[in-house]
Amino acid sequence: MGIIMGYQEVKTQKEYRELLYSVLKETQILINNFPDAAIYKIIQEEVSDILNIIENRGKLSEDEIYERYTIGKIAEKSFDSEKDHYKLKLQDVFAALFEYENLPRYNADY
Repeated sequence: MGIIMGYQEVKTQKEYRELLYSVLKETQILINNFPDAAIYKIIQEEVSDILNIIENRGKLSEDEIYERYTIGKIAEKSFDSEKDHYKLKLQDVFAALFEYENLPRYNADY
């Protein structure tokens, strides 16, 4: 069983990485469309850092996640709609990071 999230269920480490890539792609589009909005650059830096850590088999404690990343707070405070898919993705990125190490690498269906 995966982690039930706001945007999508994350069942594997692979699905979590795919979510990170999706957020990075969408964030780059937002940076291109709104180059003066520093918030998107912060999001891009944090998601890139998360991706770098997990791809290099790094591990973060719960305290380190809270100290290092503001992406969950950014999502909550900067985007209004509870149905905003970008906001939900950002919340999922933050929340699933706490359980990343407990997720299976790949689903048997892959």
